[in-house]
This record gives sequence, C-alpha cells and structure tokens, in this order.
Amino acid sequence: MSMEVDIRKFSGFLKFKARFLSKLPKNYHTVDMQDVCWTWQGSLHKTTGYGEIGWGKYDKYFAHRISYIVFNNIIPQGILVRHTCDNRLCVNPKHLLLGSHHDNALDSAKRHRQGHQKLNEEAVKVIKWMLKYKYTKGLRNKLKTLYHVTRTTICDIEKGKSWAWVQV
Repeated sequence: MSMEVDIRKFSGFLKFKARFLSKLPKNYHTVDMQDVCWTWQGSLHKTTGYGEIGWGKYDKYFAHRISYIVFNNIIPQGILVRHTCDNRLCVNPKHLLLGSHHDNALDSAKRHRQGHQKLNEEAVKVIKWMLKYKYTKGLRNKLKTLYHVTRTTICDIEKGKSWAWVQV
C-alpha cells in the first residue's frame, strides 16, 4: 500500500514556501498574470532544464511540482505534474495538471515531441533556412551551440535524416 507524503506538514515548510514564492515573477499574483506562464526565476536542473529548488542540505525538487503543492494539493505517489503550456520553466498552477506517465506520453505525441527533444518545428525551419540560404563556415557549430544539440543533429536535419517533413 503506497503512502502519500504531505510535505506541507514538515517542519520548515513555511520558510521553504516563502523562499519558493520569492523565485516567482514579482507580479505573479496580479490579474494580468493569471493566465500567462510564470517563468521560474530560480536555478535550473543541469540536464532537464526544469526549474529546481533545494530544501535542506541535499534535497532538490522540481519547481513546477512544488508550485502544484503550494497552490493546489499534494501529489499522489507515482503521479506526474504535466504542463499544459509545454513550458518547462512555467510554475503557474493554472498550467499544471496531474497525470500518469501514459498521459505524459500522449501529450508528447499530440504535441509532436519525443522524450527530451530540444527542437520544435519552428527551430528546425530556422536551422534549415540558415543552412540553405545563409551558410557560412562554422555555421553548423554555431547552430549546435545555439540550440543545445549535437553537430550530428544539425547534420541529420541538413541531410533530411531527421525532421524531413519540415519544409522551408
């Protein structure tokens, strides 16, 4: 039998919550900000790019999960917090919903994303356009750095091995 843990009841949660709230946009609570993304103002996880916040000496938590807990409720064990806006830095609780790994996979398929994919169609259009119309020496390396992908990814786009359906 799995047990849900409500971190809101832990000693020190109020101080942690205040620190979390200080990492939100200054005007997050205004009417103008109700429906827009609240971009996380704190540190980022070095591999996933999601916002993160530490609690205690070693524990780190994803900012969007803490936002869900602070503004909504506890998260049942094994459940994900998904972004309806597809913005991994967003912590607006209106843009967050609970779901399973299956739900998340369906979201990825509907939005033409797979796993930790860093590119979208618009980015690929720019890459293809640059390679086709503005090619200069070193461009592939500049593009790989700009989009945080490998040189192989850029070359595969150029050769049509990936993103072949995207036209410029």
